[in-house]
Amino acid sequence: KRWKRLNKIVISMIEKEVVRLNEYAALLDIGAGRGDFYRAADFLLKKYTGIEPSLSMLKDEIKEDDFELVHGAGEEMDYTEAYEICLIKEVLDHCYDPQKVIENCFKALKPGGAVIITLTNKDSYYKKIFKKKAEKLEKEHTDHLHNFNMREAVEMAEKAGFIVERSFLYNYLRLPCFMEEAVGKLPEKLVFFILDISDVFLRFFMRKNGGSFIITA
Repeated sequence: KRWKRLNKIVISMIEKEVVRLNEYAALLDIGAGRGDFYRAADFLLKKYTGIEPSLSMLKDEIKEDDFELVHGAGEEMDYTEAYEICLIKEVLDHCYDPQKVIENCFKALKPGGAVIITLTNKDSYYKKIFKKKAEKLEKEHTDHLHNFNMREAVEMAEKAGFIVERSFLYNYLRLPCFMEEAVGKLPEKLVFFILDISDVFLRFFMRKNGGSFIITA
């Protein structure tokens, strides 16, 4: 349900951008997988292009007028002023050259376009408390090539030419696995409410140590 909550947050951001533009948006989704995000956000979009490097995730390309899923990497794409919004959701830590990906997104956006970046936070409090476990997981997750905190991601966005409008931490609540499973069985709205309240409360005490962060620029 954390993934669903993230999608809900991102969709609300896209919705605000659509209102600002006063038209539906063309969205470039980096690391799109099978294009699952499109199903959640299609009511806000006039065009969707998903870029996915993994052949196991995306077996066949799809190219239609307003919907594309193409094989490729963010470092290699070459769009110019073609999209209103670029989404880099939980992807930059998997990229060989994260800075190049952000720069390519800047190039792909129309003037005044927006980028949304989401990532887990390497400075989260629970990674500090359970340092050995966190280090073990990092070694096991060989597809995670980098780890970032929010300041580092903001600096990359600014270096690419973006003006960061908002950045915030969330996903503060972490519980033992059996408790997470129990909470996950509660109604979705109640789970989201618990997570929202915990973010507001814990952010007050640990401003830089949330589990994840979101940047809009």
